[in-house]
Amino acid sequence: MTLPELSPSPPPELTPYPENSPEAMLRIITLFIVCDGDVAEGEMEVLERIGVLDTIGADRNLFALVFDGYCDDLIAHAGTARYVGLADTQWVDAVLAGVTDPGLRHYLAQALLLVAHSDGHFADAELTVYRQMLDRWGLDIDHLV
Repeated sequence: MTLPELSPSPPPELTPYPENSPEAMLRIITLFIVCDGDVAEGEMEVLERIGVLDTIGADRNLFALVFDGYCDDLIAHAGTARYVGLADTQWVDAVLAGVTDPGLRHYLAQALLLVAHSDGHFADAELTVYRQMLDRWGLDIDHLV
């Protein structure tokens, strides 16, 4: 018996943002905050305390717009599926592709490590996304801390 070949699924369609823009970076932050299915207030507090929004040239209003757009994109990506993989490899890769600058990647990886620890728990989904980010971006966690 021969199984039919599966055709690869099309890449996720995301709201277009300029490469390395504050919006592209905020989308990655949103991915990380949302991937465990729990948006904790402590995560936003850490972002503000360490000055991430200011550093990347954003504010809470822009963050809210990108967050809403991210959710809309995720819903569109899910289509009629009954389950949405918040840490789906193809989805994560599409989101990560928006930042190509090595310095910005390094900065985001450092900031997101602090965000992950903000609630005292590194959730499995956060760990999955974080490992994928390090792998795709060619970063080593030992060089981030």
